[in-house]
Amino acid sequence: METTTVKSLLEEDAAILVDIKKELQDIHLMMETPSQHAVRPGSPLSSSNVEVAASTAKQLSIRKRFKTAVRQLVFMEKTKDKVHEAYESESVSRLRNMPTLSLLCAVPLFQTLDGAALMDLNAHVQVTSHSANSTIFAKGLDACVYIIRCGTAWVKAPGKERTSGEFHHDDVVCESGDIVDPVEFLDKNDQFKCVAVGLVDALAIPREVLLKYKDHLPRLSDSLHSVRYINKACESFRKWASHTASGLRYEAKDSNESTTNPSLYVSPQSFIREILLSISPELDLDHCIQCMARLFTRVFQAQTIRLYLLNPRATHFLTKFATDGGSGAQVPTSMGVPGLVYRHQLPLQMTIATADTAAMPQVDWPAYHAHKSVVAVPVFQPKTSDVVLAVWEVISDTIEYSAHEMHLLELAATFMQPYLGQCDRPTQRMGSISQVETPSSMKPRVLRLATPISTVQLTVGLYHGDQLIVPEVSIVSAKGTAVTGSVKEFDFADGISFGCSVQSLPRAVHVVWRVTSVAKPHKALAHAACLLFSFDHYLRTGTLTLRLERKSSELLPVGFEDSVLLSTHHEDNYMVVEFPKYQYPLTYRSYDPVMLSSPWQAPPDCASDLTDVLAAITSDPMRPLTPADKAYLWTSRDALTSTPAALMPFLLSVDWSNRAQVTEAYAFLYRWSAPTYLQALQLLSRKFPDPFVRAYAVRCLDSLPDYRLRLYLLQLVQALKYEPHHDSALMRFLFVRAVKSPSEVGYALFWLLQAELHLPLVHDRFQLLSTQYLCHCSTYRLELYQSVYVMRLLEAIAMQVKLQPSKAASEAMLRDRLANAIVPQWFQLPLHPTVFYTSFVPAQCRVMDSAKKPLFLCLVPMKPLQPLPAPSNSICHNTIFKCGDDLRQDQLTLQLLRVMDDLWKSAGLDLKVSAYACVSTGHNIGFIQVVDQASTLASICWDRHRHRTSRRVRKAAAIKTAMWGKAVLTDWLAHKSAGDDATATFVVSCAGYCVATYVLGVGDRHNDNLMLTESGRFLHIDFGHFLGHFKTYCGYKRERAPFVLTPAMVHAMGDRFDTFRAKCVAAFAVLRANASLLITLLQLALSSGIPELTPDTIPWLATSLMLDLTDDQATDKLNALIDVALATVTTRINHATHILAH
Repeated sequence: METTTVKSLLEEDAAILVDIKKELQDIHLMMETPSQHAVRPGSPLSSSNVEVAASTAKQLSIRKRFKTAVRQLVFMEKTKDKVHEAYESESVSRLRNMPTLSLLCAVPLFQTLDGAALMDLNAHVQVTSHSANSTIFAKGLDACVYIIRCGTAWVKAPGKERTSGEFHHDDVVCESGDIVDPVEFLDKNDQFKCVAVGLVDALAIPREVLLKYKDHLPRLSDSLHSVRYINKACESFRKWASHTASGLRYEAKDSNESTTNPSLYVSPQSFIREILLSISPELDLDHCIQCMARLFTRVFQAQTIRLYLLNPRATHFLTKFATDGGSGAQVPTSMGVPGLVYRHQLPLQMTIATADTAAMPQVDWPAYHAHKSVVAVPVFQPKTSDVVLAVWEVISDTIEYSAHEMHLLELAATFMQPYLGQCDRPTQRMGSISQVETPSSMKPRVLRLATPISTVQLTVGLYHGDQLIVPEVSIVSAKGTAVTGSVKEFDFADGISFGCSVQSLPRAVHVVWRVTSVAKPHKALAHAACLLFSFDHYLRTGTLTLRLERKSSELLPVGFEDSVLLSTHHEDNYMVVEFPKYQYPLTYRSYDPVMLSSPWQAPPDCASDLTDVLAAITSDPMRPLTPADKAYLWTSRDALTSTPAALMPFLLSVDWSNRAQVTEAYAFLYRWSAPTYLQALQLLSRKFPDPFVRAYAVRCLDSLPDYRLRLYLLQLVQALKYEPHHDSALMRFLFVRAVKSPSEVGYALFWLLQAELHLPLVHDRFQLLSTQYLCHCSTYRLELYQSVYVMRLLEAIAMQVKLQPSKAASEAMLRDRLANAIVPQWFQLPLHPTVFYTSFVPAQCRVMDSAKKPLFLCLVPMKPLQPLPAPSNSICHNTIFKCGDDLRQDQLTLQLLRVMDDLWKSAGLDLKVSAYACVSTGHNIGFIQVVDQASTLASICWDRHRHRTSRRVRKAAAIKTAMWGKAVLTDWLAHKSAGDDATATFVVSCAGYCVATYVLGVGDRHNDNLMLTESGRFLHIDFGHFLGHFKTYCGYKRERAPFVLTPAMVHAMGDRFDTFRAKCVAAFAVLRANASLLITLLQLALSSGIPELTPDTIPWLATSLMLDLTDDQATDKLNALIDVALATVTTRINHATHILAH
């Protein structure tokens, strides 16, 4: 496969990056150099005007070089786009040259067929090519079943009006890997027709051949684009994804479209990206309007922006928003610019000076006299193109708008349609919760539960995140009556009233019910939870049926919506709750002027020093805020707006049950200096449940480059579990970045989602995102299908291998299955998204010595798009496939090592960290990269005595070496590599891993979990224990050293031990400075359910980073720990014991 173009672009990109780094470092050094003539020219203090001139010239040179570096950065961004285009081009080329058998085995519908069936289908396949706009099938044509290999096939529903190139929602779009059965469509209506959109390659299989395997094929048509959802949030996300994917791929029909303002020109792609960053489903109508207005002001350089909403009787427009102070004004639908747009149902663009005023007498022209140009567009009711609900008007005093700006504004109007459902319409009246001052209440009606207890107690609480808003309320049921078996039905005579009003309910409030026995109120029998506001921002009213969970699992927002049952449910354990009804549906509105009339006043007791409070809070995100801290942060909010790090503690100081305070907090978000993307990550933890805050955090994450986004992707996927609804800003953000960068972000995201699809709690959400990504990732879809096929093949082989009675039989089975397996001509493994493989090497594959029988696999790589990530560099690539082991903790630990390495490199420390790839792909399934040219310290001790003929004598000698051999590593390195470079690498890599394993509290550090490469890289493997979970034996701690540092390791450093110590101190200082990030990453990963990662174990990090000490004190303590580690004899005893036991 030819990859010259991509490789050359990557090499060019890398060279530019090196130049930019060097250039910026030089500039930084020059700018940091103190100027000896920092005085005003002509001042008596100036030594000479010549020196001042020289200094000025130097500053000008710095500015010039800085501008050059910035231009190079812009060029790099363009280069990256070219690389993505080249990747996609090569992906298309791979598809067009893909053998038919490779495609058949990758199609999900066929993955239940055995090898013989696939070979039979392949024997009957005919490859067909279809030119643009040609007919693939229609009435009267031969009815083969088509599998799309490359391109897009459009199945047009009959009798639907559509403009040229426009898809109707009843149409079916088929892309790579989709199957089209003409009979399925023509039996419904013989006017169905399928045409090619551009060039289409397809495989045609006679229908009678497929019908031979109908018992294994549930259907003969399969298109991801035909998927629809009952859940409102899921369907909202699907429609948005379809709209957005089309927009991201949209190209202007005339790229040279004339505009009177070339400097104002914004491409549709860029504008859509701006919209995606500005609005999200968490926003209510008021927030949406404000965000859109800010966008228009920036993009269109507008001076006046207005939004007119049609009143319920369709007689007037209400000026909902106006930057010129005209909000609240009424405009008849027959008058003004909005009246023109409403009457003609068309957009309007005009220049005031040349407008035909006589033809538009209803416009108040004197009011527009001072302006230059106007553009106005209608906002239609969703699913219609003739029912106008609102009008946007954008006015400029200095710029003459063109049709291009009008088209962009029309784009924005389509994105705003869903939000108009939150306002009064001719067919529906709305209310706001701010109008309801009555207490929040509810009435439990019936509770059914399988329990031997005769009477139960129901305890109910209102929560905002983890915080209880008001005291819990408990009621006792009447005596239960038996229904079926052990299931009893309990009735409640009393209702529940909370100590807060409806108008004070936060947007993210959820209610939790705990069912207990009266005798043991602290032991829950069952529980349920749900949100009080629905996906479309309405307060729940009427009767609701909720599933009661018996397991004492953690309550996560992802499960709140699924606890609401349909009337047709068949659950045994459930409860029926009745919520109050109101005259009109009540919605949550972020801006209510009435709530601003009585601003909240802070209590007088405040902390004494703001600087000390901020320093303490920002250094340790686990430190709880005291009431005095919260009061002081609130009263000091004006002074804090220029400090991005203060945003998180400020939001924690907000009383979210106080509407006035919440409204002001929202306003301050717009005024606050934007946090960095690393700081914004903290806002996605469960401590910040407010939807608007979470959407704001996602907008701040957009500055993450792809390689860093992939670095933090694990936590972002886990953060999806803290989102209350399936459609959210975070879901949309991940989708957009995956579609825009499928090889860098999309591939990793897909496997992180696949790894947890077996969990019922997240299945629907993760399946939704995974399906929509597959639907819109174009040619990359089949590559992912092939990866899934190979992974399932290996899983089936691993299960068969485990059934064999001996190791010899297991290896024979493995090699036989691999030799006869049908695999795609080229495929990927989840470890590396840019590396393709052509086959396995069965003779070099084996079953490893372990209870779970992991598979050691050897694969032949195709010429890769880029070199395999370190530490692999051999011709054949080795990997370990594990089936039966939970790799999530290893994956998380290795990710944290990569984060640490990224932080160190950003600080100028290259500690040669070898964080090999490890990917969990499902329940106790995954891959681990094999580190090439590396040996464990145990095997080094063992091989040192390979000349011994007796195994017993050899083991004794190896034990002695592990215990007292100082020169063993020195001699091994000297034999394997050339001197100084290897020693220097060994010193810095030891420093990195000593600090990293100490901070993370990695346990079980015997010498088979420590490795050394021939180039001198020292590394740790197998992270089955961390955060202080150390091994014990008969109640005694086996691991007493803070980290592994032996005399043999120090001996291998030679005279560079002081360098090692200095690198440790520097690396530790960098991690202390970024303690907040590291702790946040662990907090976001809490929802993964990793056994050793709990709220009780995360404080280990704060302790190991010594956050209660000053920098000097921490340095002294670390140096003392280095001495302790070196002097700890039990480390060597553990190493010797491990060799003895194995």
